[in-house]
Amino acid sequence: MSNIIDLRETSPNHWQAKYQGNYGVYTIKINTGGKGGNSFSCTCPSSYHPCKHIAMVESAIAERIAKSAENRNDGEATRLSVEKLLGKLTHKELYNFMVRIARNNPDLTNAVFLEFAEKIEDGSGNKYVSIIRKGLENTELDEDAFYDGEDVNYIDVLDEWNEKARQFLEEKKNREAALIAQAWIEEYADWLNETVGDDDLIDLIDETYQSRPFKILEEAAADPNTDIKALYDYCMTEAAKEKYAGLEMADHFYDLLATLAEAVNPEAFIDLQQKLLDQVQDKSSYKAKKILDRIIEFYKKLDNPEKAWSYVEDNIQIKTFRSMVVEKRIEQKKYAEAKKLIHDYIDTNQNRRRPDDWDEYLLQIAQKENDIPTIRSISFSFIKDNFNKQYYEIYKLAFGAGEWEEEFEKLFRHYEAKQNSWHDSAANLLAAEGKAERLLDYIEEKLSLEKMEKYHTFFAGAFPERTLALFREVLDDYAEKNTGRSYYERIIAVLKMMRKIPGGDAVAADMKGRYRIIYKNRRAMVEILNRE
Repeated sequence: MSNIIDLRETSPNHWQAKYQGNYGVYTIKINTGGKGGNSFSCTCPSSYHPCKHIAMVESAIAERIAKSAENRNDGEATRLSVEKLLGKLTHKELYNFMVRIARNNPDLTNAVFLEFAEKIEDGSGNKYVSIIRKGLENTELDEDAFYDGEDVNYIDVLDEWNEKARQFLEEKKNREAALIAQAWIEEYADWLNETVGDDDLIDLIDETYQSRPFKILEEAAADPNTDIKALYDYCMTEAAKEKYAGLEMADHFYDLLATLAEAVNPEAFIDLQQKLLDQVQDKSSYKAKKILDRIIEFYKKLDNPEKAWSYVEDNIQIKTFRSMVVEKRIEQKKYAEAKKLIHDYIDTNQNRRRPDDWDEYLLQIAQKENDIPTIRSISFSFIKDNFNKQYYEIYKLAFGAGEWEEEFEKLFRHYEAKQNSWHDSAANLLAAEGKAERLLDYIEEKLSLEKMEKYHTFFAGAFPERTLALFREVLDDYAEKNTGRSYYERIIAVLKMMRKIPGGDAVAADMKGRYRIIYKNRRAMVEILNRE
């Protein structure tokens, strides 16, 4: 516990700790009052979830709470407690004290607002705006950590107000939750633009801070008591502001508007999206696609699939839309139209390096039309660089029984000429053809432990003695050249493979006995051999 250099409850059930670790000081945050159990985060580099620091801090929190309870229950007259002391203060004394301490304590100030801001009724607008603004102003980001590649993902003030808004939603206080979300949206956008500024730094802050307030508004909107028209008008007005340009918040506004507009003003929403689309110069861009997707999904929600589909067909400059239209034409058996759509795309994208989805579509059409030359050509394009069993089978079926043997030999020689250490297409082809002895000869010629492990099942049944002899040869060589537990574990795994081959028990037992003698000074190896 001594490595915990700071532990405090920043607001009810929200704890923050600083931990001196091997790679610097880590920030640990734990919410002990979350639904479904504790939620937590730690800035340490550990890949474990949760990391060991979470348990340490949880233990420290439990100890702190237990100690506090012990103090409260202590009956000694001389024991002072906060409760007893506060009971002796006048309202004015307590008020003056809180004002004086909170003035220079942002955490205490925020805790007070979290607990009591609901009571503010001054009619001057959204009471949460100035509160969240002040909280963000007191948020400090470690820019050095950004540039060192660390994640500085957590913004305390927003995490805490998110919890408060969700509490209001559970209590059916949707107006309060919506006010928090709106203040969050407005002030966080200003803070990102004015304080953070750098787009690269913005990208390194957890993006959910831009989406979470919209989730709150969406949940509030689902309640029949929420004024949907007022929320719609707010989103329309706010989304038009320049400060959201370049932030993900802009898209979240439009996604929320799509939900609200169905019941308020569908035509205005479509008009807005069309205006946004008109402003995009590159109609094949990701930005254009996002807008089109939004329009298409909106028409589907309005139960107008024909209009939604018309946007797909009218925008085939978007690759995914063209694919959808091609699939539709194939389904309708309009193969000529489908092929034209495919070839038009291919002709304008000559830099393709390997077969892709468009070739797959052309292959589907060729199979439906029984176009043998095209089937051969396209399926071969999928297997010419590396063996692929799916397309090999299609390719093979495009040849008659009397033709295939000659074609197989040509394909084998083609793979032999392209042989490399990463793709053993020739061996895969022999295995797929069931040519056991020829595969065994091929593996023996290019013998390695990896190849024996991968291919032995294709020929071990027909040639057990040769297979075991080759295993003995490569495993002896492997054992001699490699030391370390991972290598010894692999030796055991190979011996287990050998035991499954007829006559393999005796061979494996003999090899195991020899290794114990030859490598008696390798303690780890002997230990692992004895364990097997």
